[in-house]
Amino acid sequence: MPPRRRDSSAGLLAFGALGVLALTLTGVVLAAGLAGGESAVAPAGPANGPKATGGTASAVPVSTDPAEVSPPPLRPPARLRFGEGGRSGGVSVRPVAAERSLLVDLRYMRRSETRARLQRNPLYATGVMRPTSCRAPRPSARAAHMNAFLHAVTDCLDRAWATKFDQARAVFLTPRRVYYSRGGRGPCGTYPAETAAAYYCPSNRGMYIGLTHVIGASGQVNPAANHVVYLALLAHEYGHHVQSMAGIGGAWWWEVSDKSRAARDAHSRRNELQAQCLAGVFTRSVRGSLAVTSGLWRQTVQGDYRRGDDQNGYGLRDHGSGANYAAWLHHGYRYGRIAYCNTWVAAASDVS
Repeated sequence: MPPRRRDSSAGLLAFGALGVLALTLTGVVLAAGLAGGESAVAPAGPANGPKATGGTASAVPVSTDPAEVSPPPLRPPARLRFGEGGRSGGVSVRPVAAERSLLVDLRYMRRSETRARLQRNPLYATGVMRPTSCRAPRPSARAAHMNAFLHAVTDCLDRAWATKFDQARAVFLTPRRVYYSRGGRGPCGTYPAETAAAYYCPSNRGMYIGLTHVIGASGQVNPAANHVVYLALLAHEYGHHVQSMAGIGGAWWWEVSDKSRAARDAHSRRNELQAQCLAGVFTRSVRGSLAVTSGLWRQTVQGDYRRGDDQNGYGLRDHGSGANYAAWLHHGYRYGRIAYCNTWVAAASDVS
C-alpha cells in the first residue's frame, strides 16, 4: 500500500561522522548512542530493558534456510511526545557474492508461511547496517537538483540493501526510479496520488517521487536547508521496496486481504512503521558521509510526527500515530539493526 504522504550550485555533502545524538523535543531527551560499532547499537536485553509482547501468488515453496531464526527480543521504540498540544531505475539484478542458484527468492511462499516471513525473516539475522560511503549533490527546490540528489542517494541505497540481501542469501532486484516533474499514470494509478507526492508501487517495483511536489508534501522544508528530510523520505519508500523483495509486502496483504478494514489497517500500520524504521537504519549508515547532524535529524523526526494518523487530519488509521511514526524512525536510526525493525512482533500500543 503506497504511503499517503512523503508521503544553483550543487556542493557535495561530506562532513564528519556524528558521535552521540541528543534528541530534545519539548522536554523529552532521548540519548542515542551513535558512536558506531556493535557495542554502540546493541539493544537492551531481557534483563535490563523492556520487552514487547506481542496478493495472490502461486503457492511456491520457499527454502527453510537456517538464516530464518527467531530475532532477539524486541526493544520497543522510545515514546516521543512533542509538537504543539501533542501527545504521546531500471530493473536489474544486483551482483551478489553468493552463487545465484543458492539464493532464495523471498517473494514466493505458501500461505502457511506468511507469518514466518513477517516475524522471522532472514533479513533480521543480518546484523547492523555498516557505515555506507555516499556522495550526493546538495539538493535545492529546483527539480534538476532534487533529481540529482535522489538518484545519487538511491545508488547508495541500492548498494547498502544489496549487501544485506546478500548476507541473507536472498535474491535482490533494484527498484525502478520514477522521479518526475510532470504527473502521469502507472500500474498503481496516477501520480502524484491525491494524498501522496511519493509512493512505492509493488506491481512494477517503482518508486514514484515528485521532484517539486514532494517539497509541498514535506511542509515546504527547504531542501538546501535540510536535505535529511528528503533523505529519510526516499529511504522510507525504498524501505517498502525492501519489504517487497523480502516477501513482507506480499505476506502481510495475503494475511488480511479478505479480513475487515480494521484488520487491514492494523497490518498496514505495522508495515508503514517498519518502513520508517528501515529508513532510520539506512540514514544512520550514511550519517557521516551525508552530514546528518543532530539538529537536522531532530527537525526530520519532528516533521514525521506531524504526519501521523492523529496529526494529519486525513481521518485514517493506516500509518500509525504521530508518536509512533516518529519513534520508529528514530528507533532504526538509534540502533541500526534490521532485527529491531520487526514491527510484526511489537505490542499493539507500539504500532497504534
